[in-house]
Amino acid sequence: MTDVFITGVTGFLGRHLAVRLLRRADVRRLWCLVRAEDKEHGRARLLRSLGRVVPEEEATALMGRVEPVTGDLTVDGLGLSPADVESVVSSCEQFLHAAADVRFNQGLQEARDRNVFGTQQVAGLARKAAERGTLRRFDWVGTAFVAGLRPGPVQEGELKHDAGWRNTYEQTKYEAEVWLRDEASDLPLTVFRPAIIVGESTTGATSNFGMLYWPVQLYARGWWRTIVGSPQTTVDLVPVDYVADAIDLLTRAEQPTGGTFHLAAGVDGCRTIEHLAGLCEKHLGGKGARYVDPTFFMRWVRPVLDLFLWGKRGRVLKDGGAFFVPYFTGQPVFDTTAATEALAAAGLTPPSVEAYFSNLLDYCVRTDFGRKPLPPEPVTRAESA
Repeated sequence: MTDVFITGVTGFLGRHLAVRLLRRADVRRLWCLVRAEDKEHGRARLLRSLGRVVPEEEATALMGRVEPVTGDLTVDGLGLSPADVESVVSSCEQFLHAAADVRFNQGLQEARDRNVFGTQQVAGLARKAAERGTLRRFDWVGTAFVAGLRPGPVQEGELKHDAGWRNTYEQTKYEAEVWLRDEASDLPLTVFRPAIIVGESTTGATSNFGMLYWPVQLYARGWWRTIVGSPQTTVDLVPVDYVADAIDLLTRAEQPTGGTFHLAAGVDGCRTIEHLAGLCEKHLGGKGARYVDPTFFMRWVRPVLDLFLWGKRGRVLKDGGAFFVPYFTGQPVFDTTAATEALAAAGLTPPSVEAYFSNLLDYCVRTDFGRKPLPPEPVTRAESA
């Protein structure tokens, strides 16, 4: 039986991970870092988060094995009380750091406070567990986009580069992983790098309507169908259930530590923007996408649009475009050899985009891109083990 210290349970991926862990027979208790006024408030936040994934009755039952740990990634020592530190380091054999600030529009220092400093503080707590002789695993959820502006195929074992990044999220996740490799090599570290995480494959359910969903929303509302980028740019999408299942399987007691895994569709599974746009056109109706060269657009078209686009539509187009358009002009392709081999025994592979893309679009329409009340995001795999 294992006690697990986990971060990020109030987030999109984190709540799916938490449910999978709590459904396992070999997990005794989940110690969840949560920002809260006190443990009662923390418990309420965690219950609400689990209730986004499973029915309320099950969420309530699962909470019987949850221990809220009130703290903050941006505070020295996570802001934990001495009693909580003692409880965690004496009990938790596994640390799973899944929390991150995934916004693209944050300032660099703000992003570093959560993604770099926060990682350092969780690692510091894990070191105390290691000194106590308790720690067996330190699992860290990064992103495949630590590759930044690197072109071409990116191997799972590769990290350091000077190609630059599209935003502060990529940069600070890169800095955090470099720090772990250089400064925390004494920890039993395993790194997971998801690509673009989208909704649950069978229902399309999501609570995160960023990234891919931004241009889809513009198209669905009839606001914009011009893509500033190449139609042949590849996009690597993976549903949240695949990512959570993979991390659940690869963090079990019998799994070795030390690996780096791209949880991505990979070379064979990624699709071009043109292909995804065609799926949107087929399912949502409307006119076909148009493509424009980014350099031409930024030099000649964008200044004119800035003069005439105003109101809500103008803000959405200008603000979102600044952060998401760079992904339309070129992305790395992520090698998945290690992940494929490690997950083969369980028969777990990322589903093809064509198998679930219509489910994503249906969910967007039903919920008006998150504006209507969201039903639970059901867990469809790994009931228990």
